[in-house]
Amino acid sequence: MTSDCQLYLITPPVLPDNFADLLAAALDAGGVAAVQLRLKDLSDGDLQKTIERLRPVVQSRDVAFLINDRPDLAVKLGCDGAHVGQTDMKAPAAR
Repeated sequence: MTSDCQLYLITPPVLPDNFADLLAAALDAGGVAAVQLRLKDLSDGDLQKTIERLRPVVQSRDVAFLINDRPDLAVKLGCDGAHVGQTDMKAPAAR
């Protein structure tokens, strides 16, 4: 049996202004299953703007878009899920 491997991309901690274009090019190269937006130091407002800018880039290519540690924003903004570490919050709270 052969299985196809795919990549799970995690964004850098600071995004350059042209990140949406860079991300689109990486996704267009193929082989990506998910993108995790990992921006721990942004305000809620800036994080929401970034999600609204990047989510369509990712989801339009049938790639899952996950938000780091913010299941509330993932649900509110139509993301595919959230990455929550074992020490970040209890599973029932994340659900």
